[in-house]
Amino acid sequence: MKHLYYVNIILFLTGLTAYAQLPAPHEGYVEVGGMAASSARTPFWLRANQFGTIPLSAPAVTGRAGIRGRILLTDTTKQTARKPWTVSYGAELVGNAGRDNQLLAPEYFVSLTHRQIQLTAGRRREVIGLVDTTLSSGSYAWSGNALPLPKIQFGTRGFAPLGRRQWLAINAFIAHGLFANTDYMQHSFLHQKSIILRVGKPTSAIRVYGGINHSVQWGGHSDYLDYHYAVNGQLPGQLRDFPNVLFAIRTGGLNNPRVTSFDYVNLYGNHVGSIDLGMELRLASVHLMLYHQHSFDDASGMLLQNVPDGLSGLRIRPQKHGSADFHIDAVLVEFLSTLHQSGPSFYQANTHTKGADNYFNNGQYAEGWTYNDRVIGTPFITRKQDLSPDLQNNTQWTINNNRLQMAHVGLSATLAQRISCLAKVSYSQNYGVPGEPLPGTPSQWSSLLQLQTPVSWMGGMTLTAAVAADIGELYTNSIGGSVGLRKTVWQK
Repeated sequence: MKHLYYVNIILFLTGLTAYAQLPAPHEGYVEVGGMAASSARTPFWLRANQFGTIPLSAPAVTGRAGIRGRILLTDTTKQTARKPWTVSYGAELVGNAGRDNQLLAPEYFVSLTHRQIQLTAGRRREVIGLVDTTLSSGSYAWSGNALPLPKIQFGTRGFAPLGRRQWLAINAFIAHGLFANTDYMQHSFLHQKSIILRVGKPTSAIRVYGGINHSVQWGGHSDYLDYHYAVNGQLPGQLRDFPNVLFAIRTGGLNNPRVTSFDYVNLYGNHVGSIDLGMELRLASVHLMLYHQHSFDDASGMLLQNVPDGLSGLRIRPQKHGSADFHIDAVLVEFLSTLHQSGPSFYQANTHTKGADNYFNNGQYAEGWTYNDRVIGTPFITRKQDLSPDLQNNTQWTINNNRLQMAHVGLSATLAQRISCLAKVSYSQNYGVPGEPLPGTPSQWSSLLQLQTPVSWMGGMTLTAAVAADIGELYTNSIGGSVGLRKTVWQK
């Protein structure tokens, strides 16, 4: 369940990539809603991890319309066509009116699928990493907090078994995308890949997961970069530079007139990702999933010099429900720490790797790990524009708070067999960035309660209502609410 729109999620591993499950082969829908708050700032949990579609300022009204569907290209009535080719499509347009007027297209994509292999082009909502997508505070590197980037992606659709016995399966993809042009940077690319292995059959009581998620912003031109960071404002973005991005290696940079010493020392582009580990235990009465995303921002993180930084979570999903009037569907507890960063300073004694990793910031890509003015990764790493006015310091970094500890609890439940309930409560202590602490180490509470139910109005609709609050020193204190109505207008 997501705020102001309704979409069921199939979780191939409870989160590597989230795909929409279609109630019918083709569907068209419209939705209207609005929100208000006690301050001019939309409370955190009304806007975070909503794919950049909820405005930062309140009050606001919103409307959206979308279509999605799938087409079988193979006649499945024939015995020779048990593994059909399928085309899936989706598109959505969102309009917001208020302090921030916006017209957004968070989704437009076409996918071609055969068996477990899929090729996708366009924008598509995704959450990448071992995480529970519904209740999570946000996957570390790719949380669904920002507008999706347009890209071409090739890989598996969920977990594809390696061998007939299915004891080993793989969920993997590689993608090439484009960042939007900004006043600061133009024509930069996205390189992205992920590979997660699962040990254990789909029906096994114990399943173990492990893999890596790797994303890079690379190439591009900026008139604001001096000769220390770029040659005539141009960053390495040619095809011959791609192996350095793909494999995160340093080759061909020394004495290369197109490349600065910054590129050679720090790799080509801004690298962000996580090394993921997880385990599922499925008992008769409860299903448990434990996961950890070890964060990395450079070589020191990939070499585990920044342990214990990362996101850890435990999801508990009861399998037996005692009461029909109210039952808990899932509980999630998460903890995020980003304090270590491979040491407090750039130069570390007795190691060849550097410290002060400064997550989501980069000397060349000064807008940081953001897209369309939203952080791409966990929303608890924040831009200075997002914070209370007295914390918007004069740092050179766009991200002025990436050293923090955060605890988070999420709960989903069903009331009276028809009302879906979602609750989130998060607490964080925020320390700023390496060498530039936030004054007073501000703490922050953010919470959400959301209810969703079908109603009989106009032949059947879905009603969603939510209330959220921010209390603390990091954000402007705010209590707000929202309401939305979704109507399926076409189904075939």
